Amino acid sequence: MYVVSLGLHDENDISLRGIDALKKCKSIFIETYTSSIKIDFESLEKIAGNKIELLDRRGVEESGVILESAKSRDTAFIVPGDALSATTHHQVVFDARKAGIDVEIIHGSSIFSAIAETGLSLYKFGMTVSLPKPQENYFPESPYMNILANKKRGLHTLILLDIGMTAKEGIEILLELEKKVGKKLFTEKTKLVAVAHLGVKSTIKYGPISELKKADFGAMPHTLILPGDMHFLEEDFVSQFAI
Repeated sequence: MYVVSLGLHDENDISLRGIDALKKCKSIFIETYTSSIKIDFESLEKIAGNKIELLDRRGVEESGVILESAKSRDTAFIVPGDALSATTHHQVVFDARKAGIDVEIIHGSSIFSAIAETGLSLYKFGMTVSLPKPQENYFPESPYMNILANKKRGLHTLILLDIGMTAKEGIEILLELEKKVGKKLFTEKTKLVAVAHLGVKSTIKYGPISELKKADFGAMPHTLILPGDMHFLEEDFVSQFAI
């Protein structure tokens, strides 16, 4: 079984090794619910030379259809970004190997490496934080507290926004969390890095929340970063994107 990384943008980001693997397979599955990546399925099927079955969250998390196929034929599972960026994909690989299925991982581009385009050092990022959309009776403070913990250690924080969430919406949620928790982590003067569609005509903006709220970031996916203590080289680089 091959677990093939789709990359950051679209079907054209698949590596040559990934394409070779897809062409060997009799069954190909894909999930897109972990990312807002845009895919032309007709083009992807032409690249693969085969039909591709789209799986929803339940189909992936239960993984039965993938494993049943992989027991008897060459099978590929295509995932957005890098193959093992999401814990769900680790579970699929674990279950496959437990069932005696050989698994080859084909890595690809990911937000976790692409953020280096901002000029912030990858070595200085702390815990990654996911920011969910608030729901009735569900507005967790844990994202705020984890960002605060990184900030106290001088570390940058990558803030992954919920599917379909814009940078502006993410900023508003952070400000709402500030009202709830009140540790003065986010104010109108707090400087963030906001990025959009990294890897293809990337948009990167750096500045205070008051200005970022008014900025246009274009197509999704969007991501936010709260810088920690910056080296002067990081400051010089990120200042290119100041607004």
